Amino acid sequence: MGTIKKEVFLGRRDAYNSKLEYLAKMAQEEPWTFKSIAQEDPYRILRNYFQFTYDRLYEEKKIMFSDDQDFSCINTGLLTKYDRDIIAIFSRSQDDKLLPWRLVGFYHDGEKYFKERFSATPEMADYFTDVSEIIYDKKIQIDLNIEHIIDDNIGRFQQAGYGDKQLIHALMRAAIEQIKKKLSRNFKLAAPFYYHNTETGERKIQLLIPLYFPGAPVRLALVLDKVKYPQREPYYMAITVLPIEWAYMNARLIVKPDPEWTKIIEEIGAGGGEIEFA
Repeated sequence: MGTIKKEVFLGRRDAYNSKLEYLAKMAQEEPWTFKSIAQEDPYRILRNYFQFTYDRLYEEKKIMFSDDQDFSCINTGLLTKYDRDIIAIFSRSQDDKLLPWRLVGFYHDGEKYFKERFSATPEMADYFTDVSEIIYDKKIQIDLNIEHIIDDNIGRFQQAGYGDKQLIHALMRAAIEQIKKKLSRNFKLAAPFYYHNTETGERKIQLLIPLYFPGAPVRLALVLDKVKYPQREPYYMAITVLPIEWAYMNARLIVKPDPEWTKIIEEIGAGGGEIEFA
């Protein structure tokens, strides 16, 4: 499968960041990085969003080409403050030794530069066919195998500041009861996540819910997988936990998360190194 890193020269770091800065100012306001890395990496969330959106559009064959094939474009899925579609435009490389395309920049769908090269607005990325897949259903039970989750993810709990398994067990029990109450009043707190296993080809929507441990900022999110079997009621299987930064960036691919998520990420920051998608 083609990816933006294999297809497009995005520019040197400073030049690419300048384009992302322009995109962030053009788009409707939302957080595009984490506070603790704002100076050294001011567009981490936006960069991941844009690059993974390109990869999904490539997969869906929704990249649009100009009549002369010298330019291509994608719909970023973002809107301007005046609700215009924001388009990323690429120009074809003239050197066979370079990547096939280079990022020109970002334009809204009414700008002359875009309209001179393309006759229609490209389609947005799609991640689901049934809207019920992305909406938490409070009538469905959550099957929580706490011991399995803790044993398989003890490293992530330790990174979040929790090392004692008995304490984690108690905190998880309390957090689940609290999140059920929150979800019964605000189902949008369960953020949809597009899961794609590149080894098996499996694709599905999962839900991410923040874990509120008493007296501490939210550091982890629980991943819920909706399980359906013939002749029995569906249920949510809690399968793993993710660092809250990973969870937010995964969720942002599909929709802008609920404002409660914005509050959560404003309380924490990402650690050093590159955040990767799980």
